[in-house]
Amino acid sequence: MLQDFNLLSNIDGEYDSCIVGTGPAGMTLALKLAASGEKVLLLEAGGLSYSDRSQELYDCESVGHDAWPKYTRLRYFGGTSNHWSGRCRPFEKSDFYDRSINGLPGWPIRYGEIEPYLPEAMTILDLDPDAGFKPINKPSLEDHFYPDAFAQSPPTRFQAKYIDQITASENIHCFFNATAVDIKLDQSHQAVTHIQVANYNGLSTPVKAGTFILCLGGLETPRFMLNCNKQIKSGIGNRTDMVGRCFMEHLNVPMGSFLYREPEAFTKLQFFTDDQFCQSSSIGKSNITMSIVSSVKSYGRTKAIKTFFKNLACQMQIEDKVQFISDFKCPGMGTIGTLIEQAPNLDSRVSLGDTTDSFGLLKAQLNWQIGAYDQNTIRQAALTMAKEFSNAGLGQIRLADFILNPEQEIKFGHHAHHMGTTRMSDDPKYGVVDRNSKVHGLDNLYIAGSSVFSTGGACNPTMPIIQLCLRLADHLKA
Repeated sequence: MLQDFNLLSNIDGEYDSCIVGTGPAGMTLALKLAASGEKVLLLEAGGLSYSDRSQELYDCESVGHDAWPKYTRLRYFGGTSNHWSGRCRPFEKSDFYDRSINGLPGWPIRYGEIEPYLPEAMTILDLDPDAGFKPINKPSLEDHFYPDAFAQSPPTRFQAKYIDQITASENIHCFFNATAVDIKLDQSHQAVTHIQVANYNGLSTPVKAGTFILCLGGLETPRFMLNCNKQIKSGIGNRTDMVGRCFMEHLNVPMGSFLYREPEAFTKLQFFTDDQFCQSSSIGKSNITMSIVSSVKSYGRTKAIKTFFKNLACQMQIEDKVQFISDFKCPGMGTIGTLIEQAPNLDSRVSLGDTTDSFGLLKAQLNWQIGAYDQNTIRQAALTMAKEFSNAGLGQIRLADFILNPEQEIKFGHHAHHMGTTRMSDDPKYGVVDRNSKVHGLDNLYIAGSSVFSTGGACNPTMPIIQLCLRLADHLKA
C-alpha cells in the first residue's frame, strides 16, 4: 500500500517494524521483512518526485571542507538511488581485519558475516552474480597495485524498480510526505515506544511498532537523533557523544597528470592498492583511475568563451602558464582521479547548527576534516604509483606540487559517500550501534546504511549497504 500522508489525518495500527527512509537501505529492509510475513510501516519524508520544498529540508552548513551536502543526496521516494551512478564493488576481507586507526577500532564483525549476502545484493542491484566483478585493464604495477575490479549497475533506481511492488503489498504500508520529527522512549529510556510523524499541513501523529530502523543516510540520521533531545538532552543514542562523529568521505584528489607511452592503444586504467602495501605503510586503501582527455570542457554561462580560451592555450602549449586562471587539461593529456579511503576521525563530524527547518528541527552542520593519516595515505599512494607506472614502462606521471611538498595543503573533493556518523562498535565508547546495528542502550532501535560503517574502504558504498541490510533483516527475523 502506498499513500500520501498529506491527504490523511493519521496513521493507524501497530506494526512489527517501522522503517524511516526509502533509499536502498530502507527499501531493501522493507521488502525482506515483509517477505517473511512481518507487517512493515515504511516512511518517506519526501514525495514521489523531486521538489524544492522537500529538498530544502536537506540544507546543511559546511564549516570545514565543503562536501556540498545539500546537493549530494535526494529527499524523495527512492532516496539518493535516484541519481546514483551505479558503480558497484564489495568490501574486501582485509577491510574487516582487527585494527586501530586514530585510536578507534575497526569493524567488530568479519568479512564472512556479509559475504554470503553478495549474490542476493547483486541481484537487487540488477547485476549477474555469476559474472562477478571484472577489471577493465590487465597490467599490474609491481607489488603494490593491481587492476581494480568492479561491476556497473544499470543503475538501479529503487523507486522505478519497486514502487509497483510496494503499492501492491499487503504487508508494507508506505506513506510519503511523512517526516519523522521525534522519537519517544519509555520511562526507563531503554526502548522506543513510538516515532512522531508530521506532514506539510501541520498534522503530527505517533506511529507504533515493535522495532524501529533509521535509514536516513550519513547526515540526516545523526541530525535526527541529535534533535530527539526532549528526554535525553544529548540526543537519542548519544550517551558517549559519538552520534555524528567520524564523518568519512572518499577523497577525490587531483594527483597530477600523465603521459602514456602508447596513447593510441590507451584504454582507461584503474588500479587498487595491495593489502600488504597498505598495512606495511600504515595507510588507507586507494582506487586510482587514469583517463586521457578527449576535449577541454567548460561550464556555466561563459563556457563558450572559456572553451575557446582553453583550446587556444593548449594549441600554444602554454596551459601550464595559465593554470592560475583556470585549472584544466588539454586533449591528449592524462588525468588522474582517485577514490581514497578516509580514516575515522573524531573531529570530522555532523552536529546541529543554530537555524531550524520548517518542522522546527535544527539543521545539520557538517565539519568535514581530514587528518595526518589521510594526508599520508594520499602522498604515499601517489608517489608509489608514479614510480611503479614509470617502472612498468607505461609512461610518466607528473605529480601535483602539493603531493611533492608536504608544506602545501592537499587539494581534494568529495564523492557524495557519507559514512561513519553512527559507526558500528562493540564498545559504545567508540560507536553508536553494536555488531547487529542496534543502537547501544536501546532494545528496539536500529540503524541501516553507510552511517554504520566503521571504516569506508576504497569502494563505492552501495553494495556493502545492501549486504549489511540483508544481514540485518536475517537478524531481525531470527
